[in-house]
Amino acid sequence: MTIRKATEKDTAYVAWTVLTALDMDDSDLEWVIESSADPRSMYSWNKALIAEEGGKPVGCIISYRGDDYLPIREYTWSRLWKGVDPEVIRKSAIETYPGEYYLDSLSVDPDYRGHGLGKDLMRAAMDYGASLGYRKFALLVAVEKPRLKAYYSSLGFEEAGEVNFFGHQYHRLVKTMKTPKST
Repeated sequence: MTIRKATEKDTAYVAWTVLTALDMDDSDLEWVIESSADPRSMYSWNKALIAEEGGKPVGCIISYRGDDYLPIREYTWSRLWKGVDPEVIRKSAIETYPGEYYLDSLSVDPDYRGHGLGKDLMRAAMDYGASLGYRKFALLVAVEKPRLKAYYSSLGFEEAGEVNFFGHQYHRLVKTMKTPKST
């Protein structure tokens, strides 16, 4: 099993990750692929890490700098999410903030679940964020998914409040890593 940066060839798999993580159905596939193909989108292949086995993608995580969140959110929602009212963008809760590295979407192929691959992808994304200088990591988890919240808590994430996002309640979870010791 290897984890690598996604390439443009992984666009469809990254789109599948978005659909799965956001509990969307296949009727949204076309515009999600369009979004995942656009390097300026928050769901782009260039913000993803892919886990693969034998050259086949089996898991993916999309993550990015919280410093970039507001401009990429506005771009993604206004240009790629056809028909989203600009007021909805302005009034929606903030998922992440400057100074944080945001873990947006994670999904593992059903045949590979239960073997720690999700945790491996989370750690790889946090390691990447740490290499960029981030020590604080954030994510959202739906209130109606307590097992998923427990999963993230097992990785050291702690509750940092609740937010209402597109009419749904989410726990905002944050993890702060210790600054490495200087040698």
